[in-house]
Amino acid sequence: MEKCTDTVVDWMIRCNAINEADRELYKYALHSFFLLFSPLLLACGIGFCFGSIKQGIIIIIPFTVLRKFSGGYHAKNLYTCILGSSFLLFLCTMLSIHVQYDWKLAIATVIASVSLIIFSPVDSENRRLDTDEKQIYKKITIFLVCFLTLADMVLFLFGRKSYAIYFSIGIQLAAWLQIPCIVKETVNRPKKEYKCRLVQKGLKLKKK
Repeated sequence: MEKCTDTVVDWMIRCNAINEADRELYKYALHSFFLLFSPLLLACGIGFCFGSIKQGIIIIIPFTVLRKFSGGYHAKNLYTCILGSSFLLFLCTMLSIHVQYDWKLAIATVIASVSLIIFSPVDSENRRLDTDEKQIYKKITIFLVCFLTLADMVLFLFGRKSYAIYFSIGIQLAAWLQIPCIVKETVNRPKKEYKCRLVQKGLKLKKK
């Protein structure tokens, strides 16, 4: 993806469409655009294969909206990203066909919602968030989680169980993709704390 965005941005600079100073800004914008719309295109394709484009779109909308602000795992290259996303969307579509909306799915959705509220936003290696951005993203994520979970419940109460299932799976998918990052952060935290203590000791020794 890095090569693709570089190529497009270089072309825009050569055409004098943008300034060289704005390179990183446009690279990030293109990267975000791809991440936002590629899942929708994949969902349409997979939904078409199963005979229901609408099904794929309804699954991906909650996921895409939440993912924008909650963060989560990102593949290191474009091909892995496309293959991984296609596989996950295929599994989610299959799951939505065979699963029923019962108390198990409802509990799983509530757990996913709580997890998103607690752990969001998860930093991306492509762009680290500062403290202010993290606070804003967290507030937006909390609002979106509450809104989508409420919409899920309303759909169920009004007898739209299939749509409620699609919403539930979309919410859970956003939470699932945070798990690798949460585990990695938990494993690396003791190492970071140890390094911080070493730095603090070094500073104290220098002062002496």
